Amino acid sequence: MSFQRQSGKVIDIDVMSSYCKSCEVSKKLYSDKSKSSYQQWQSHHAKSCQKNHFGSAGKMEVEGMKKIFRRSVAERGVRYLSYIGDGDASTFKDVCEDKPYGINTTIEKVECVGHVQKRMGTRLRKLKKDMKRKKLADGKTIGGRGRLTDELIKKLTTYYGNAIRKNKNNLFSMRKDIWAIWMHFVSTDADPQHHFCPTGETSWCKYNQAKFKNSLEKFKHKSSVPRAVMDMIKPIFKAYRIQHY
Repeated sequence: MSFQRQSGKVIDIDVMSSYCKSCEVSKKLYSDKSKSSYQQWQSHHAKSCQKNHFGSAGKMEVEGMKKIFRRSVAERGVRYLSYIGDGDASTFKDVCEDKPYGINTTIEKVECVGHVQKRMGTRLRKLKKDMKRKKLADGKTIGGRGRLTDELIKKLTTYYGNAIRKNKNNLFSMRKDIWAIWMHFVSTDADPQHHFCPTGETSWCKYNQAKFKNSLEKFKHKSSVPRAVMDMIKPIFKAYRIQHY
């Protein structure tokens, strides 16, 4: 699918299918495909056949996008220079190698924040699954109450997505806000690490809210996650902080 960025209007779409109901029915009606009756039916049906993809299912998206890019100038009078992807680099790679606008035109890939946020959640859930029965440095498993729960994963991915959206034009601030998430959850009363968290009365960080109100002496960390758990999560935050932005 292609769309106009400012208006959100869909400019072009291509439907790919490796299945045709009529073709399936014909297999029962015409067991012998060499007969003239089948040949006549096939000749008549070819124009309306719904099957337009004959390769693997994995190549369906690739072929559809190639067709959309190839016909954009002739049929729509535009060139698509920005490709919003879902994280699957293969489609973008194949479109670029197809060179729909010649060797001197570069197509830029733009990551969808929603997809990047979703992949963060996917990696955290995979970590939880892979480490399910293994003991961490504190002698406990990664999951369980107060540890890497589904609720915590949801919070981490939500804060992660918000950090990207808030700082889409400021790479330094984006990285700082992403790192603030990890430091916030690893903080304890004995070792608070909220210097990257937003400040002020409206901050999502309760510690910095209390600091603004001069009430830190009454503040207690209630959402701290054990260091052993956060150390397991840390490589994921490092990878996403550096690789994607």
